[in-house]
Amino acid sequence: MSFERARLHEYERLLSRPGLAATGLRWALGSQGAFVMNGPLLRLPDELNMEPSLRVLDIGCGRASVLRFMDGRVRFDRRPVGLDFSRAILRHAQRDGAATSHPPALVQGSATSLPIAPGAFDFVLCGYLVKHLDDDGLRDLLDEVWRVLAPGGLALIWEFAPTGRRFLDAWNRRWLGRHVRSPQLRSGRTLLRFAQEAGFPFAIEAGLRPFLFPPVPRASILFGRPPEEA
Repeated sequence: MSFERARLHEYERLLSRPGLAATGLRWALGSQGAFVMNGPLLRLPDELNMEPSLRVLDIGCGRASVLRFMDGRVRFDRRPVGLDFSRAILRHAQRDGAATSHPPALVQGSATSLPIAPGAFDFVLCGYLVKHLDDDGLRDLLDEVWRVLAPGGLALIWEFAPTGRRFLDAWNRRWLGRHVRSPQLRSGRTLLRFAQEAGFPFAIEAGLRPFLFPPVPRASILFGRPPEEA
């Protein structure tokens, strides 16, 4: 069983059972949780001057709360697309989207083998996913992001990060491990190295902040494909 698929089974088991842990995770992935878990993402439409013509994909979208917020601000010409490996969380995303006039399109699939045509998107989001991937899985993800990005397209990854202090990192892994075993915490510098090794000529640390909860550092990178040469 692949590292990614093993993490999927853990999430599906957690989301399908009652209890505080499952309730807390569902809340964190919803619209209210977006403000504390993904606060800096809610400023992206203004900070990146997003235009309605953008074709947007969120890999590991959860309940697609970030996509719905962005679409509400920008009103994309095409429905943004949210992809997640978990059928359980996509059912929540579908119910959430039913209450809106322009819900995102939802796709079930693997982040390391996207069921998407090459060059189909101008902007790709990927939040809180790469902790579920080993190094080979992360390389596969980045290869797929390159494939589905149009020339000149950009991608943004953000994830929990190490502090550099052994005790704190062990504590944070233990806390995050309540939802998934063996989370892979990588620094922004490490994520940059992987993006550069994947061939992206533009890659910078995004420096997204502040994140209100949980009190664990984040790493974030912005990277992209070059425009087509004339």
